Amino acid sequence: MDFGLFDTWNAIYAGGTVPWDTAYSGGELLESEAYTKNFEQVDAVEAMGWDYIWFGGGHFSKQASMDPQVLMLAAVVAARTKNIKIGSSIHRPLMKLPGETLSERALPHERYAFDNLTLDDPFQVAEQIAIVDQVSQGRFIYGAGARSRGSDERRDYFFEFLEVMKQLWTEDRFSGFEGKYYNYPAFYEPYLSIPKPYQKPYPAMLLPVDSQESFVPMGTLGYKIAIGAGSSTHNIRGSQVLREDVKSYRKAWMDAGHPGEPTTVVRIPTLLADTKAEADRHTESLMKLARQYFAGRMGIGSTDAGAASPDTTEEVNLFGTAEEVVDKIEALREEYSTDEIMFEVNWTSSVPRDVVMNSIRILTEKVIPKFK
Repeated sequence: MDFGLFDTWNAIYAGGTVPWDTAYSGGELLESEAYTKNFEQVDAVEAMGWDYIWFGGGHFSKQASMDPQVLMLAAVVAARTKNIKIGSSIHRPLMKLPGETLSERALPHERYAFDNLTLDDPFQVAEQIAIVDQVSQGRFIYGAGARSRGSDERRDYFFEFLEVMKQLWTEDRFSGFEGKYYNYPAFYEPYLSIPKPYQKPYPAMLLPVDSQESFVPMGTLGYKIAIGAGSSTHNIRGSQVLREDVKSYRKAWMDAGHPGEPTTVVRIPTLLADTKAEADRHTESLMKLARQYFAGRMGIGSTDAGAASPDTTEEVNLFGTAEEVVDKIEALREEYSTDEIMFEVNWTSSVPRDVVMNSIRILTEKVIPKFK
């Protein structure tokens, strides 16, 4: 199995409390200090030989995440590291169908971006990804999503976005694209081109599954998928349904004739301690803050694919001692045919940094070696 750190470039506030904590009394956001601490985590997992680091984030939300530009951050980390693979989880291109309105579930920062920002263009995104892949010398994985939950049309729109980029990367001279949502003429001079990725034909792609309807299309098209174990936001009917969804994905992959084995990445809240008493104490504190984060006075929450809610995290998590977490990973591997775990060691950005670093240490010393 492979193991990665899931990180949203978490914020730090003066006084050591976060805005959704009832004890918060107005401590300012310490951006420079947060960069220093977040780079310490990057350096740690690089030095400890982890397989991946995954970056998530979004526009205009500073409470927990300080990563509005995941591809730019990936490039910076690529230049800082030598061995670890770097993934976006996820890059979310801004896309809007004619007459489309945003779901009532959308959070204020999501609504502001949807209503006011310029749409992403597959040409420019393809250029950015190629640069990140070149800087990393082929260590980049492009994870992307478009909030297609419940919309076949929006999912098709997103898939077409990806197809434009694939064509740009694989053709020596772009021959033009005619689709339902995108239309581009061929390059009309020999010198016209875009940067090509280091990896050939292009970087691996990871698509988080944000609706039950997406499992079969993802398998049919041959995409690697990420899920949230029992804690995925789309998984309102429980873990048993999710297990069947993964089976459907794997069958669709095989039926389509794709080479190799279909792979599934599981993103999951993670917190470890050296003793059970210590783990229980930290877990109790985290769950209290997480409930305030989702439903308290801040009302922040999350609609990310694979993001964990407090109720479902009580069902499926990697909280506990090293021995307990090893047993839970064994169960995940059996239930979801997972090949990789994204350890979300600062779920809801509510975990003290010393606890985060201790979780990383225990995972490195006592958990990951059990699966290598």
